[in-house]
Amino acid sequence: MGFAYYLLKQYSQALPWLRECASRSPNLRASHCWLAATYAQLGNIEKARSEAAEVLRIEPKYTVESTLARLSGFKRTEDADHFFDGLCKAGLPER
Repeated sequence: MGFAYYLLKQYSQALPWLRECASRSPNLRASHCWLAATYAQLGNIEKARSEAAEVLRIEPKYTVESTLARLSGFKRTEDADHFFDGLCKAGLPER
């Protein structure tokens, strides 16, 4: 649900779902990626960077580009661009 709300640009509605996912699986990189992107889109850069730090704790060599290579599941290119924009705004390394 959190992913869906993010893609609909309903970031405030995405947060509870994504926080719940991260709290239940604190070592799941994806939940921290989505949280980082969501906080970044909301303009809460401090929390976005905190979540980005969690992503890098879990996967120190993480890059946005590596996510692009792994994710081909976006049917619409603009959805992928929207997600990657949030990741970059959160301060995650592009390469």
